[in-house]
Amino acid sequence: MTVGGIPTFFMIGGSMELDQNNITSTINKFLLEENLELYDINIVNFPNISKIEVFVYSSISLDYKTIERLNFQIQRLLEEINIEKGTYDLIVSSPGIERKLKTKRHFELSIGEQVKIKLIDPILEQHQHSETKHYLLEGYINSVDDNYIIFDSSNIVFPFQQPHKIEILNIKSAKIVFKQFKEKVKG
Repeated sequence: MTVGGIPTFFMIGGSMELDQNNITSTINKFLLEENLELYDINIVNFPNISKIEVFVYSSISLDYKTIERLNFQIQRLLEEINIEKGTYDLIVSSPGIERKLKTKRHFELSIGEQVKIKLIDPILEQHQHSETKHYLLEGYINSVDDNYIIFDSSNIVFPFQQPHKIEILNIKSAKIVFKQFKEKVKG
């Protein structure tokens, strides 16, 4: 519950404890007002917070000045909910070029992107007398619905020549692949 824009504190054994979800919702609300999106947040050592990492998504590039302004404003928001400045490190950044995909929303933002996916349960490729288990996939996200992504690896050297419907809950890890950057670094 939020009162006057400040997250509710809960009484636990006579002391006031801040709910971790309220920190997230406070930052999320602020970013939405800035036409930005909270991509991910990492609160280290809650409730004795030692670091807060805020990853901000924007459809346009985030420059240094914008990140600096967001850092200052998020610091002020945290002070308003009684998280004392100087008792933790605050890191505000974009999710990066090869960002991790953890939620349905992350996959939605990555439609058309090349991704690498590790599965919990493999996709089975049937052969005449055997089958191959594929735990690691690389390809493009075509679409996302409530529980699945449609994944196409036919543009990549890969055994599957058609799109696959992959359950999001079966994805162990996923990230964007940015090969143009890697090619430039290799030289």
